[in-house]
Amino acid sequence: MSEHAHIKSTRRISKIWIIPILVIIVGGWMVYTQWKNQGPLITIEVKSASGIEVNKTTIKVRDFDVGQVKKIELKPDLDGVLVTARMEASAARLLTDKTKFWVVAPRISFSEVSGLNTLLSGSYIAMSANESGKDRRHFVASERPPATPPGTPGLHVKLKSDDQFAFKSGDPIIYKGYKVGEFEESEFNIEERAVYYSAFIESPYHKLVTENTRFWNISGVKLHLRSGGVKIETGSLETLLANGVTFGIPKGISKGEPAGESASYVIYEDQTAASNARYKLSADYLLLIDETVRGLTVGAPVEYRGIEIGEVKEINATEQLEGNILDEDYPIPVLISIYPGKVRQEDTEEALAKVKEVMRSWVQRDLRATLRMGNVLTGGLYVDLHHAKSPEPAVFTQINGLPVIPTMSNEFTQITQKADAIMDKINDLPLSDMVTEVRAVVEAMASAATSLEETSTEFDKTLDDIDTRALNKNLNQALADLSSLLRNYSEGGLDQNEIKDTVDAMQDTLRSLQPLLLQLNQSPNSFIFSDNSGVDKQPKAKQEKH
Repeated sequence: MSEHAHIKSTRRISKIWIIPILVIIVGGWMVYTQWKNQGPLITIEVKSASGIEVNKTTIKVRDFDVGQVKKIELKPDLDGVLVTARMEASAARLLTDKTKFWVVAPRISFSEVSGLNTLLSGSYIAMSANESGKDRRHFVASERPPATPPGTPGLHVKLKSDDQFAFKSGDPIIYKGYKVGEFEESEFNIEERAVYYSAFIESPYHKLVTENTRFWNISGVKLHLRSGGVKIETGSLETLLANGVTFGIPKGISKGEPAGESASYVIYEDQTAASNARYKLSADYLLLIDETVRGLTVGAPVEYRGIEIGEVKEINATEQLEGNILDEDYPIPVLISIYPGKVRQEDTEEALAKVKEVMRSWVQRDLRATLRMGNVLTGGLYVDLHHAKSPEPAVFTQINGLPVIPTMSNEFTQITQKADAIMDKINDLPLSDMVTEVRAVVEAMASAATSLEETSTEFDKTLDDIDTRALNKNLNQALADLSSLLRNYSEGGLDQNEIKDTVDAMQDTLRSLQPLLLQLNQSPNSFIFSDNSGVDKQPKAKQEKH
């Protein structure tokens, strides 16, 4: 009898499937865990992808890795690069609208040297840590690192400039030569045509900033050729190479309350402009200058007894006076301002009215304005208000609502006018006729000198002739007679009576010569000119020219 196998069906799963199922479960759990624990994807707009690599470039907060670049692509408008990065889940709370990103790379400028450590490690994307604000996943990277690290104690202020100077991020803020802060960001307002800056003052120097603080420019070297002389202004060595500002409280005002967060200030051209900005009220006057205004500049001081009480606001204010400089009698209008605060008055309407009343009474009495030279080297002029001695009476007048202060010429102009008057009188003299007459007199004197020289020569010849002919002849005769007498006497030829007669004859001869010698001694020219001593010689009358 044959045996048959009995086949039984079973529904049990083979044990061999246990391992694949376990692998799937573990893998799924790992994927779920990885997906659950991974951080969000963010996009960052940058100008250039230089130094950024996929799966290599990291995102760091305080040098700690919190993300990695996963994708780089061009923006649709080709105006930059779009970087996609995966962030760590622990850093998700830092992704707010106040978070900033920037690429850290080697950077060398006048104001800083940074990122040199990336020469070996490569560039990375830095991120500021800020939990406040709304969640955000799309960001625009800054072109440079923020000047102030997040969390730095200090004070943020807003600065405004509408002048010809500008500042950039990183430019220093100096206080008495010491760097206390930096410019962070700038924005140009087209409507106002001004630049607004965000700046940061580090702690504890932020306590120096109050509501009465003034900021002014100290960039480079400034050479001022003013009426007071030559003035050179410069900041620190850093501001010689780059721009910079400084701040302080003008003299004469209180410190005021400490400045609050994001307080606003204006950047002035220099310290003088910053100091004058505290004067809000001024009394304006018009000067009508009849002389040259060369050397007078806008901003030149207006002084009273050597004290600056105002400044020149405008020169040749043509809208204040009809006419133009081509008119011969056109005075050049100069607009000046006098500040009550500079004459030790309050900067109030009451003090302004008092100043105007005093100026009005002074102008009617003797107050006058004069342009004076403040410095010979620069030739700069300033306006001097002074009380003139015995001035011409003046009436307090106004032109287009502006009171007029009478003017007087300065000493130099008065001297020049007197010199011109003297020169005019000299030019009016008949110098040509005088020169002709003087020339004739000189020629007559020269002719007389020639005649005198000729007469002297003839006189010398006459004297020589008298010596050789008249005197020598008589003297020789006398000597011959004396010699003969002596000879006869020695030979015994003459007796005593003969000698006596001979001596008597010699005496008679000498007596006859005595008048001749006397006449030659008293009047040597009697042998040349006739003796007309009894007749006075009269000068000939000058014949008139026909």
